Amino acid sequence: MKEISKRFSRLPLELFFWIGSIIAILMIDPSSANHFSLCPLENLGITWCPGCGLGRAMNLLARGEFEASWSMHPLAMLAYVVILSRIWNLIKNLKTTHNYG
Repeated sequence: MKEISKRFSRLPLELFFWIGSIIAILMIDPSSANHFSLCPLENLGITWCPGCGLGRAMNLLARGEFEASWSMHPLAMLAYVVILSRIWNLIKNLKTTHNYG
């Protein structure tokens, strides 16, 4: 059991999370009217949220629909930059600490 927990603690879970989030964003259908939301404000019935539409805007940006992305949420490009830079830093850190590459 101790060996399993030791191996599990060495996995780069944050890296898997961010790569999974990019994959999930690319699989969103931005034109659907009803979609699953993790937004706590929307789930509480509050209609205004500063982050709502960000995932769909990032999907539109990945498809090359820049105007539609900007009109849905203007911070989609910044979100991509932040997430991709974090992925880059985690990979770089993983390579230096585990002697990969």
